Amino acid sequence: MFMNKARRHRAVRRSVSLPLGAQDAQEFTGTFAALNESGAAGDIAITLNGTSAEITLNMSGLTDAVHAQHIHGEVGADNVCPTAALDADGDGLINTVEGVPAYGLVKVSLTTSGDSSPDSALAIDRFPTGSTYTYTQTIELPADIAGDLGNMNIIVHGLDIDGSGTYDGDAVSSLDPELPLEATIPVACGKIVLAAVAPTGGVATGAGGSATASSTSASSTSAAPMFALLAAAGAATMFTASRRRRQV
Repeated sequence: MFMNKARRHRAVRRSVSLPLGAQDAQEFTGTFAALNESGAAGDIAITLNGTSAEITLNMSGLTDAVHAQHIHGEVGADNVCPTAALDADGDGLINTVEGVPAYGLVKVSLTTSGDSSPDSALAIDRFPTGSTYTYTQTIELPADIAGDLGNMNIIVHGLDIDGSGTYDGDAVSSLDPELPLEATIPVACGKIVLAAVAPTGGVATGAGGSATASSTSASSTSAAPMFALLAAAGAATMFTASRRRRQV
């Protein structure tokens, strides 16, 4: 009897010693809503183990070009997708800055490789390209974002408004006057929603995609204004777009 009790005691100690993140995986889902009459659609699947997030986005209905994409939000705030009421300049479009009061600042850049912090918000050579794509990436999230992930949104950017086949036009980006509005305008907003908590090794969250890597990391340094976060040096040269400076 003593030996049985000792075995049970050791078994309890072994189970308690496992870190929480290794025991339970949180599953998140979401559906994208089109912004600015873009016609974009898609869905979100995320498996979160501690601060490690396997993120899968299935996107369609986009301009056949590069698309910056980010996790936006403020911890503890009521982060939502923007409505037409936020069109401050009355041009009939919601630009990225106009949408910030609804969805918050960039917290994580959903890049295909390398850095995923807000510093990479305009790393155009490391975002997905195409009218339809599946993005799958494992990203190490800042602890505060991982803890409030079900309150965040994912925003996808980039729309060929005039049908020219590229990002161009007279209107300039609200983020960087060297870029056209079309390159950074938000086209889809997806609310991240907690779906379930599953045992480790449970349900997988999506097929492998066109953008995969072992891991990237995002540090939580996005308290600076949106302009400082997204205007990366030299980012303008990465867009295949005309650069005209007339603000509308």
